[in-house]
Amino acid sequence: MKRPVIAAAVLCLLAAQPASAAWQTSKTGTAQAKAGTVEPLVITSCAKAGNSTTVKWEAVPGAGLYTVMWQQGGGGSFNKEFSTTALTYNVPLAIDRVRVQAAVGSWSTSHTQINCP
Repeated sequence: MKRPVIAAAVLCLLAAQPASAAWQTSKTGTAQAKAGTVEPLVITSCAKAGNSTTVKWEAVPGAGLYTVMWQQGGGGSFNKEFSTTALTYNVPLAIDRVRVQAAVGSWSTSHTQINCP
């Protein structure tokens, strides 16, 4: 009983075709696909001035959009949100904490969060 099973397994291995992958593109030339990474976002400042707060961050290479979320009071969720292409945003409130996230194509950075003094 074992010999027919082993023979069948060996035959399957010998008959199997090698795996391959392919893609198509409208561009001509040689393919230069490579794995990439998204650099982390760094918030450089969060400064209150009266009833508003200005948040600034460093550019993330390749980022097309930044999402800013903020929190007021002693806790709770980050329920306010705004998207911008700029590297600064003026929140029209005196906030306690801010999160910023960058979108790079279909990828995004994790949220970077700081307290606003």
